[in-house]
Amino acid sequence: MNFEVRRFYTKGIMNVFSAFTNTMQKGIIAIVGTTGVGKSDLGVQLAKTLQGEIINGDSMQVYKGLDIITNKIPLNERENIPHHLIDFLEPHQEYRVTDFTKDALQIIDDIHNRHKIPIIVGGTNYYIQSLLWKNSLINIDDREISNIEDKEILNAEPKIVYERLQEVDPVMASKWHWNDTRRVRRSLQVYLETGKPHSEWIKQQNLPEIKASSLRFPRTCIFWLYSDLEVLDHRLDARINRMIESGLFEEINYLRKNVRTGEIHTPFGDKDFTHGIWQAIGYKEFEPYLTAIEESNDASYLNGLKQHGLESMKAATHRYARTQVRWIRNKLLYKCQQDSLNNKCDGHSGDIIIYLLDATSLETWNQEVRDKAIAIAKEFLANGTGPDPSSVNSRAKELLKSKKDKDDFEILDKWTKYQCDICTIFNDNIPVIVNGDSERNQHLKSKKHKSNLKLKKQFDENYDGQFPSWFKKKRNADYK
Repeated sequence: MNFEVRRFYTKGIMNVFSAFTNTMQKGIIAIVGTTGVGKSDLGVQLAKTLQGEIINGDSMQVYKGLDIITNKIPLNERENIPHHLIDFLEPHQEYRVTDFTKDALQIIDDIHNRHKIPIIVGGTNYYIQSLLWKNSLINIDDREISNIEDKEILNAEPKIVYERLQEVDPVMASKWHWNDTRRVRRSLQVYLETGKPHSEWIKQQNLPEIKASSLRFPRTCIFWLYSDLEVLDHRLDARINRMIESGLFEEINYLRKNVRTGEIHTPFGDKDFTHGIWQAIGYKEFEPYLTAIEESNDASYLNGLKQHGLESMKAATHRYARTQVRWIRNKLLYKCQQDSLNNKCDGHSGDIIIYLLDATSLETWNQEVRDKAIAIAKEFLANGTGPDPSSVNSRAKELLKSKKDKDDFEILDKWTKYQCDICTIFNDNIPVIVNGDSERNQHLKSKKHKSNLKLKKQFDENYDGQFPSWFKKKRNADYK
């Protein structure tokens, strides 16, 4: 190929590509799914093909370092693709969904202005939902609280906070356990900041006129990476084993020691597993083992605690994966389908579509996930069209049926809560709550519950009914 032909050919390709990207400039891609299905890998592959940039949508991966416990994609696997909102916060800093939405919208505007495609990748599904729809959040922030009495009530003992919530919003109070301090405080904060009960906000957000045309971006394509859960469980177990071999304990100990020495400053300490990085699966599960190492030389006993921590981490990861699937089917999928239907009926220009890609087999991942996602994304972002989602694979037809048939407000007052006292003890006294008889029966049959029962019996037999000193936790015995 001579110079003139090559120049003409190259110019033609660039013109075609420029036209292609211009038609997609207000489009957006989101990749959701359980942990361990290859969301980060797909994000990189799509970004390479579509001239895209990645925005992290995982609430734990915003923290600096701690790459093992948060399962960040390694730098060498990012293939020079820009990754935003990852690895930028100190461990003691909290990052709320409102912060994420504000930051992500600014980054999306910048990416669109440069005629590139924003690709949201992450497992924190309510982050994704808050970003894609305008009316998903009640925009309040702890830093806005100025009334002294309000500050005092929000920082009071859990019992007092809960009693106040019962007074102003009995519907939400009936949903939360009294010692679920984070959610109770949040619901009360909504009332104190807005003057309207949290339950009323939820009811309002489900009104048809509010739901209609709330999509932020005119062309939104969501890829749901799904794996058969039994297959996924084995994959996740193997990954946890690799995390331990790669230095998970060292990473956790780094956090614990730096908090104690003051290198990492936090107002809630390293024993509050409801804030910041301390929520990451793996930290609280191995806390008893790592604490015992500092106080005991009994190898057999320590090995038992280590195995219990390993089983707890694996069980927690399995539960989290199932929680992610339920959220996608009951909330995200339902929202997509309702919004798409509303737009078609009302003549709105915005559109959203969700595709399920089968990530069960690693051997066929490239064909079933990568190749299909690239082809679908190109067509949808350029033309607003694509294949029927139910035709993409055999699983899609069944799983893309939304299971949700009632809105959030309708089910608020229909949850019966149960607390497992045994599992609460081994959860740093943070209540382990299940909703309804079905979840309660599943919990009692779970490996984690049975493991906790066994460990409790071991403590009773070896310590005359008393827990070791490092297992003693403060209890609120006067309020049950």
